[in-house]
This record gives sequence, C-alpha cells and structure tokens, in this order.
Amino acid sequence: MSSEQNKKKTRSRSPIKKAQQFERILEVGKQLFLDKGRDGFSLRGLAKMLDMNQNNLYNYVDSKRELWIAIRNKFYKQYKDENLDIIESHEGSNVDLLLKIFDHFFEFAENDPAAFSMMHIIPSPPSDKVGDFEKDYKAFNFLDGTTKKVQEAINEGEIKEENSAILSFFLYSLILGATIVENTMRLLEESNDDERRKAEETTQYGTQSFSSTEFRKYVLKKIELGITDPNLIVKESDYKE
Repeated sequence: MSSEQNKKKTRSRSPIKKAQQFERILEVGKQLFLDKGRDGFSLRGLAKMLDMNQNNLYNYVDSKRELWIAIRNKFYKQYKDENLDIIESHEGSNVDLLLKIFDHFFEFAENDPAAFSMMHIIPSPPSDKVGDFEKDYKAFNFLDGTTKKVQEAINEGEIKEENSAILSFFLYSLILGATIVENTMRLLEESNDDERRKAEETTQYGTQSFSSTEFRKYVLKKIELGITDPNLIVKESDYKE
C-alpha cells in the first residue's frame, strides 16, 4: 500500500475513531453524573475514568454543562425516535396509543436509569460560557407531541376533557413520579441491604404486597380508566381563576 493510500486510510478512520470516543465520553459521563450528582461531577474525574488527558477531553466538550447538554440531546433523540416507531406502527385508538407511549416511558427508565435521570432529574450545571452544543440546541418539546395525541383523542370522543394541554401535563407529572417510584421499588427488589434502607427512608417501597411490575400495570390501567370515564371529567371552570 502506498504512502498516499495510508494517509487516506488514516484520515478516513480518524472521524470514526473520534465519534466512537465521543460516544464513550457520553456513556461514561452519563453514569458518572448519576453516581456523583451535578455538583460532585467533574471533567477531571471523567478524564481519569476514561484514561484521557483532561486537555484532550476539552477537544470534545468545553464544560460539564456542555457535556450535560450533549448527553441529554443523545437520549432525548433516542426516546423521540423510539416513540415515533411506536406511533407509526400503531393500529387502534388514540387512548391505546397514549398508553403505549406511557408504557415506553416506564421501559426507557428501566432499560437505562442513568439516561432517564439525566433527562428528567439531574439539574443543569451552571456555566458562564455558552458552548457549541448549547448554541445549536433545538428543544425536543416532547410534551407537545403528547398534547397533540391527547387532543386527537378528545376530538374522537375517546377522552371527554376540554383542555388537552393541562391533561397532558398532568399525565406527564403522574407518569414521571410513578416511574421514579417504580425504579426505587425495582432497585430494592434486587437488593438485600435492609439496614441501609431504613436510613434512606425507602423501606416502604420494598415492603408492599405488590411488585414493581404490578405497580406499573396498575398505574397504566388507572390512567386508562381515569381519562375515559365521563364521571371523572375536570372542567375548566373547576380550576380557572
């Protein structure tokens, strides 16, 4: 192989290697954010875990806020793409579709708790500098998509509510809280450290007569019954000031 061919091969391989390294940074960074929290996380600690020079890490991200944004961007895109697959393959009522989307929310959190925490729980690190990821960031606004599906269900008479936006926000808050509880239950089901639970006030999540799986099914069924029962309608006059 000629010298010129070697140069071409090196150049063509370099972007691939850089992309692979960036994916590694996102994955390890995601887990470190979960383990250390926003304030305990540091790029120095991340570089050490990656066995990288910290200056080299700055070739990928300018700050831990930039990394936080990049990680969330990756997993919001993944979540959105998976939801689109569910929507495109769905056959049935709008309510059934909403329940599939809510179930996927649970599954996403179960399959990747660290990504879920980055998306919904861990707050953004402060930074005086606005980096490229933040400058180029485009909001996913996934709740708008849920609101649209809720409105379609209202239009079809499947849901009797009047305000799709507030119902969508209510359902999101319910699902988010239930997902956090289910995740805690599942962790306790997999753990035998009863003594540590007492100090963390999580004992109650592991001593119920139902499993985390049963809890998820209950939540989804309760939502289904709650949004389709005309006797449970909340009128705008009930909360409008």
